Amino acid sequence: MDSWPEETKVDKQMKESKLLCIVHSQMLPYAKQCLEKLFPDEKKDFFTAEELKNNLGSLLKQIRKSGYQRAIFFCYDLQTKKKLEKWKALLLLSGGKEKLVIDWSQSLYRVAWPRFLVQDLPRLVAESCVSPLVLLYHVFLSRKLLFFAKRERGKPGSNPFSKICYLRTDHWFGIKAGGSVTHISGVANGFSGLGYRLFFISTDKLEMIDNKRTPLFLLKPSPFFRNSYEIPEMAYNSRLIKTATQVFGEEKPTLIYQRYSVNNYSGIVLSRKFKLPFVLEYNGSEVWIARNWGQPFRFEKIAEKIELANLQTADLVVVVSQPMKDTLLERGIEGDKILVNPNGVDIERLNPDIDGSEIENKYKLKGQVVVGFIGTFGKWHGADFLAGAVKFIVEQNPNIRFLFVGDGLTMAEVKNIIKKDNLEEFVVLSGIVPQEDAPKYLAACDILASPHLPMEDGSEFFGSPTKLFEYMAMGKGIVASNIGQIGKVLRHNENAILVEPGSKRELAEGILELAQNKMLREKLGIKAREDAIANYTWQKNVERVIRACEELIEKDGQGRQDV
Repeated sequence: MDSWPEETKVDKQMKESKLLCIVHSQMLPYAKQCLEKLFPDEKKDFFTAEELKNNLGSLLKQIRKSGYQRAIFFCYDLQTKKKLEKWKALLLLSGGKEKLVIDWSQSLYRVAWPRFLVQDLPRLVAESCVSPLVLLYHVFLSRKLLFFAKRERGKPGSNPFSKICYLRTDHWFGIKAGGSVTHISGVANGFSGLGYRLFFISTDKLEMIDNKRTPLFLLKPSPFFRNSYEIPEMAYNSRLIKTATQVFGEEKPTLIYQRYSVNNYSGIVLSRKFKLPFVLEYNGSEVWIARNWGQPFRFEKIAEKIELANLQTADLVVVVSQPMKDTLLERGIEGDKILVNPNGVDIERLNPDIDGSEIENKYKLKGQVVVGFIGTFGKWHGADFLAGAVKFIVEQNPNIRFLFVGDGLTMAEVKNIIKKDNLEEFVVLSGIVPQEDAPKYLAACDILASPHLPMEDGSEFFGSPTKLFEYMAMGKGIVASNIGQIGKVLRHNENAILVEPGSKRELAEGILELAQNKMLREKLGIKAREDAIANYTWQKNVERVIRACEELIEKDGQGRQDV
């Protein structure tokens, strides 16, 4: 990495100049915080990577005309950032006099044409030559994994949960908030709370995990593969299996628990190699998600085979909803090894006694009825749908304010609606906040909204939103879509107001009813928290996993063989 210049060498003109920063939306608050420390005297303009993607040509012209002294691409980690060379090339085209890549740890890389041609371009060529070999290997391996998945397996020990290895293999980095953070920490802390020993092998550091109590072995992907589609995830397996073999020799786990991620089969290989039971947490088909909510995989057939091999090999598959189980049954997965296990909540971390006055003061919300929404702004989360109902609601009751917490795909649409309807006075967009601060934001609200929408392809809603259980634990009045698991966990006029999914009129009427009736929202909130305590703590969640696994071990226990 490059070294930072001494303060005395910084040109005065640069201190008064404008700085351009390009950053992914989820990293925007961290970029602002970091660059304010590094360049406190420079005026700063921020463009999100999502904005550039949608309008690259015109924005690039605008950037070049602005004559920025510094052009910076900010990322979480220089080593793990995908497509980093693409962003370096974009900086070279930006026209800035000084071009830098900076990450969260303040590591610095200076970008210049000579360096790009001598260092970056050759490594791109080398990666493009090696990647087809990795792909070809996985064409054959994916078939082999499916073949071995059908072989008999050995019986695990009588106490498989005495020491658990949790494999977190996602190639998503710098995730500071959201459902995945909540779920990973919830499950891990749930096991620890029951007295089970657990350690992580992970691609990244983890939020809300006490590494003194729960050790973490950090294994980042190789930076060599970071520009090819889906190849980094494939190549990571051999790196992980080699390292995990060494770790297992020291830690001697008795069970593998893996949160499934695309193109990862390390749990299969390690469970057979060490004759360990294998629990697979399956939060939906990555192939389906990419095809319907993002960009379809280029090597979809390989991803499908690896996904199916994991499902067939696992001793227990944990899913969050019945529709997800039904989908797996249609794919031929045995029903007796599929556990439907809804998400959970930490009832100590989220409770009605939390003080939200700091947030009320920050956003001038005191004396108002505050409607809150927290989460990833995904296609089916309904943040934009809720934004579309704001105008009608505040016309009926101008004392209502809306607090949107988070960011994501539909944030641009939310902003457009608010601007078009002139609602800036009534809506606060906090952006992503640290996970540990989320309870304070929820505490500042009187009503919490979960306006989830039906699936665009007509399939059954299969989600188990973590926000739902967090809302319940906070003891607030909830207005939620009567859809899928949400409509089973919540009961209309008992612990929430349920509305027809996709009906802005019903959503608005539900919010207005709770806004006008404090006694009703308090009654519903008390019952919602009681239900969360009785059924939806993370400890209850892991107890169900333990019971299901023990029942399977007792039932069959067939021979494992090495791959």
